[in-house]
Amino acid sequence: MKKVLLAVLLLAMVLLPATAAEGVSKTDLAVGLNLGTNTGVGVQYRMNDLDVIGNIGFDFFNGVTFVFDAAANYKVAEFNIEKAQFDVTVGGGAAISIPFDESKMGLAAIVPVGLVYSMNNQDFPLDFYLRIAPGIAILPDVDAYFGGYVGALWRF
Repeated sequence: MKKVLLAVLLLAMVLLPATAAEGVSKTDLAVGLNLGTNTGVGVQYRMNDLDVIGNIGFDFFNGVTFVFDAAANYKVAEFNIEKAQFDVTVGGGAAISIPFDESKMGLAAIVPVGLVYSMNNQDFPLDFYLRIAPGIAILPDVDAYFGGYVGALWRF
């Protein structure tokens, strides 16, 4: 497990400078790390109230499985706790899982619901989030699906 986490961190260190060099606006693109049913690297591209998210990593809860999910989210609400602003997002997307054992590949339609806190700080442009992703597994069998993770993204 330590080797897998080290590989994920090395991948993030490679992706961070590469995405920064692309010249995307400082508030549009974010890259970071997730912990949960998809432990790995997360990305986000924000377009006003709509954003596109993607996560690639490993699921250690259901055997060691390679997982990729992508979704489009829409900000449905925002609220403040003292001076901190939080956004509530809801979206739709898909999750794909590829197991390393004899199990079959999985595909699920997901509805991610998230709570996001953005640090509006020039020195530390971080977003912290909690996201759950209930859905319907389509492959290998039709069944309920659940994903969830916490993470932090560095905004470029």
